Amino acid sequence: MMDLILSENGISAKDTSIFKAKNILETQIGSLQYAPEFGIDYNLFFGSDLQIQIETYQAYAISKLSENGINPLDLIQEDGKFDTLLNINIENS
Repeated sequence: MMDLILSENGISAKDTSIFKAKNILETQIGSLQYAPEFGIDYNLFFGSDLQIQIETYQAYAISKLSENGINPLDLIQEDGKFDTLLNINIENS
């Protein structure tokens, strides 16, 4: 999958891991008509009454990145009072 980048010099296409990882982690699976398998299933984790452990979500996110050719190097979890931030470092292409 290629990313289109708009700059002062016009539009260019690049295979960038950072943007691709961001797109995977922000897209609800099934929401793209041209690529229904692309993304992650937020409804499963956040739209149901099931209590799912954060470790399960972390493993799922890493798995989806790997399935799409993104090489995660490490994952750092930062727990706040009301939320949890996951920083995933990836290998840049």
